Amino acid sequence: MNKHFKKFLWLTPILLFCLYWLGIYLSLKNPMEEIVYSENCGVLRNLMVKPYIQTIGSDRFWDKTEGFKTIAYSKNIVSEKEYLSVTLNSDTPDWFYMYEYDLDNNATIYSNFKYDSSKKVFYQTDLYLTIDETSYEDKQLLDQLATYSKDRTWLKKQSKKVAEQYILGTWFKNGSSRYSLKNLGDMKIEYNKLIEE
Repeated sequence: MNKHFKKFLWLTPILLFCLYWLGIYLSLKNPMEEIVYSENCGVLRNLMVKPYIQTIGSDRFWDKTEGFKTIAYSKNIVSEKEYLSVTLNSDTPDWFYMYEYDLDNNATIYSNFKYDSSKKVFYQTDLYLTIDETSYEDKQLLDQLATYSKDRTWLKKQSKKVAEQYILGTWFKNGSSRYSLKNLGDMKIEYNKLIEE
């Protein structure tokens, strides 16, 4: 009996650690919570998931005491005409993603995404086209886009590619496969009303 009790005492810290780890892991209810946890939360995160910055191909370091930092995605993830970055913030889980697509030297599509942790929604906040420092939104954006042989369907495909392939897809591939596009946990994705009409 004494021998079994000593074994139990020896295993107790390991069991408690495993239960604690499992509790944290199960508390992450969607991929964005995993992403934020992978950068914001202590030593245990490395047991569950890879640091987020590594999954997007960056060799930069983020010191949480800086508050926030913008880090670009690797060109191995996005094409030469594209730029995608994430603004990490240690004060909030509501991170911000900025996307640019160069149509030509003077024209660029801008599309931004944000995670709202209170509503559990990952949504497209802005969608506009800038030509020679003039910005176009809504119907004007579509009219200008037509001069580049692109339309609302192209815009929708591009927006979905950014959210579902570049941002979330990269996480599912390089970070954690616990969630997927078919299983986003308690999170929803919402796109700009212009491409949903």
